[in-house]
Parts: sequence; structure tokens; C-alpha cells
Amino acid sequence: MDYDWVEWFGYLASLVVLISLTMTSIIKLRWINFVGCILFTMFAYFIDSLPTMFMNIGIAGINLYFLYRIYFTKEIFKIIPADNKSEYYHHFLNAYREAIELQVSLAEIEDHTAYYVLRDDIIAGVLVGDKEHDNVLNIKLDFVIPQYRDFKLGKHYFNDQPDFFKNKGISSLKAHSKNKQHSYYLEKVGFSKTDDNTDVYIKNI
Repeated sequence: MDYDWVEWFGYLASLVVLISLTMTSIIKLRWINFVGCILFTMFAYFIDSLPTMFMNIGIAGINLYFLYRIYFTKEIFKIIPADNKSEYYHHFLNAYREAIELQVSLAEIEDHTAYYVLRDDIIAGVLVGDKEHDNVLNIKLDFVIPQYRDFKLGKHYFNDQPDFFKNKGISSLKAHSKNKQHSYYLEKVGFSKTDDNTDVYIKNI
């Protein structure tokens, strides 16, 4: 086998592992790092380096173990009211201001009803919106911090367990998308675009 080809294969494996370490989502980090480890295992086989091969097989196994825990460990989800005048609430919004304002400016949500979204009793995000006519909740902000962006929270409340909204007399959710990433998220958790010429998404619950 041509050594130059093998050497470039090693660079590719290194690049994949390096990219994995830039991920803010732990799931993306684990999956990309797993792929990098498999590539490094193959590279180690090509150059007859058993220690490197076994080390990367071990790291790949560790990644699979933690991915299994992420996907199959039962988690506790909860929504609790947030005091939109509290110091912590404003601290949270300002801490993630740059990412939040990709959806909405902080001034636009200043006096709206707010909730903390909890995952295993950790504040994973905030939901801000108000009930409109015909039992529609107009969602101003649906924000989750980077390490919990695996769609589990949205799918849990919007699809699997919508009782939180139903108990408040809400039968439909409305959200406005400001960018392609947000549109992708809304579609992923079950929202549908009302019209091709608008940024409004609706979901019946």
C-alpha cells in the first residue's frame, strides 16, 4: 500500500477527532469522536501500530457506552414558572443573549409569561409566550442551552407529553422562525409552516 495514501488517511482521522472537540452538543461530540476513533483504528492497522489501534477501539467503546446512556437512560423533564423580574432570569437571558437574539430581541420578551425548562432538575432552557385567542399559545422564545440541543425537550413537550399545554387550555402552538436553523428545529419537533411566503409555524396538540 502506498504510504502517502496512508499518511493522508491519518490526517483525515486527526481532523475528524479535532472537529469533534469543537462540538457544543455532547451527542454530536460523541458520534463524531466515535467516527474519528474508527478511522484512527483503521490507520493504526495500516501502519501496524497495535497500541494505537487498541487505544482507539477502547475510546470508541467508551463513546458508545455514553451514547447508550444518553439515548436509553430515562430522564425527568419539567416546566416551572419563571419570574421574569428576577435577577437570575435576567442573568440567564443575558448569559445567552447572542444566541437568544437569533430568535427574538430581549426587549420583545420583557413582559411576557416565562417558564424554565428543566432536564433532570437542571435548567436547560426557557420558554416564553402568551396565550392568544382560540386557545393558541404564541411562542416568543423557545431556547435551549447548547449542551441539551438534541431535540429531546421539544419532542417531549410538543409531541410525547403535551399535557402541560392542554391543562392550560392550549390546543395549538404558534411560533415565528427567524432563520433556517430555527425552522429546522420547529419542523423536527412537529411544527408545520402555514404558508411558503410566511415565517409562521403551527402545531396542534
